[in-house]
Amino acid sequence: MSITDDNQPTYRPVAAIAVIRKSISEANSKQPDVHDISRKPHDTLYLLVKKPRTENAWQFPQGGIKYKKRETLTKAALRELAEECGSDLQVNMLDHNEPFCIYQYDFPQDFVQKKNRHFKGARVQFVRAEWLSGQCLPDGKEIVDFAWLTREEIPSFVSADYLKGIMQILEPL
Repeated sequence: MSITDDNQPTYRPVAAIAVIRKSISEANSKQPDVHDISRKPHDTLYLLVKKPRTENAWQFPQGGIKYKKRETLTKAALRELAEECGSDLQVNMLDHNEPFCIYQYDFPQDFVQKKNRHFKGARVQFVRAEWLSGQCLPDGKEIVDFAWLTREEIPSFVSADYLKGIMQILEPL
């Protein structure tokens, strides 16, 4: 599935999960730390994670879909959430095996030549999940940081292109 019929590279299928914390009754108003799940109790917060790189580091948890293992979009998204954020987070899926939105982009040419000759870019399929309990506990290798952010805070963390791709997710539920 990585090469089209005319032997041209195609886009890598990627699952991404937007974990959304709706407003809560308990608040820790003394703690403005973006790691604190109880900050800004009256606002909706979104979980973003940081990859260990300088450009395009912040994003929703995401990773490749394992089609050879018959992995569905939902299973891939939940697997990536556990791999990147640990097993403490409990969520309720809002989307099931159909993406809520899709963001497609090309890899830099030097990346394609050096690292990934089979794909010319990624096709990121987003599903949404409501936060129930727990906290992100990144491993410090694949993910080096995380933040619970409001819709208004996200633009200062992500690239303009990524922001365009996820705007639909940031609309009120």
